[in-house]
Amino acid sequence: MRWFLGFLLVIALVAGALYAVGRFLLPNQLEVARSIQVERPRASVFAMINDLNIAKEWSPYYARDPNAQFTISPAPGEGQRMRWASNVREVGSGSMSIVRSVENEAVESLLQIGDRATLNSRIDLQRGENVTNVNWAISAECAEGWINVPCRYMNLIIRSTIEKDLDSGLARLKGRAEQLPAQDFEGYDIVEVLVQPQDVMFVDVTLSNPAPTFEDRDRAERQGVQALMNSIASAGGQADTATLIRVFPQDNGIGGRFRFSVGHPYSGPAPVLIGSRVGQTPGGAALRATVVGRRSQVPLMYQRLEAFRQAHRIGLRPGAEAWEIATPTPQPDGADPNDPVERTEIFYPIEVARERS
Repeated sequence: MRWFLGFLLVIALVAGALYAVGRFLLPNQLEVARSIQVERPRASVFAMINDLNIAKEWSPYYARDPNAQFTISPAPGEGQRMRWASNVREVGSGSMSIVRSVENEAVESLLQIGDRATLNSRIDLQRGENVTNVNWAISAECAEGWINVPCRYMNLIIRSTIEKDLDSGLARLKGRAEQLPAQDFEGYDIVEVLVQPQDVMFVDVTLSNPAPTFEDRDRAERQGVQALMNSIASAGGQADTATLIRVFPQDNGIGGRFRFSVGHPYSGPAPVLIGSRVGQTPGGAALRATVVGRRSQVPLMYQRLEAFRQAHRIGLRPGAEAWEIATPTPQPDGADPNDPVERTEIFYPIEVARERS
């Protein structure tokens, strides 16, 4: 009996020592942070962390079990929620919710890993010279009560696992982001909209050069507009001649030809002149980019639009053509009359406009 009492005393002393170490020496908070540089604009990186449908691609849990079951609400940004369940022990089940989102700067999330832990996640983006500095921090605080000391020991145990997860996730984020176009679309007016089809009288223009210069296109456009005006006058309908619509086929350049159409919003009878037609701009979901500047600079916005589309994983509508709506604006002093300043709206037909929170 004496030896048993001694054994209990030893256990009590050890337990007391462990309690004292945990309570007074181990931190009450878990804080882990890792960083990486991504050679892409931060707007592209933000698109990949602000939408959990995309974040799933580079998640360290998805890497361990691509066959895990994911349920993700559609609207990106604050309020979006993801749940997962896996038969792989290291993945298990859990959920992630975006609780705060600052465009192109930071995303804060709440991460619930089964019944084991509730963690706070924050990803910060800082613009560098041709790079984005990404910092991912995970934190947690132990609750008071009987769980406090075991929680402090658990934080000590899982720290290295979290560090490995952060390194893995950041490496996967970097790899996928650097497959995107390098064009920066931050600060530009690009939105998803639903548009109605518009009746337009068109003239089709074809150039034998598959990659014409701006001067070549401008000259051909002027000739097309003149033919368009003749068709409108002949048809006798009503046209908004202050608004010019340009339509560009998706397969442009194939076969050694560059093709586009120019038109004015129109109502009335069909034209009788060969080479002109009455049609409609596509309706439905579209990406719209608005730019005010010299006409020769408009093609750069197409590059930004394409970078935006790919970063946000937005699908183009098969067979639909991009179009522009250009309206004149006051010309600044010294403006080039052969390269006028316009307000141009570019429309990219897409499969469906995403829900927004």
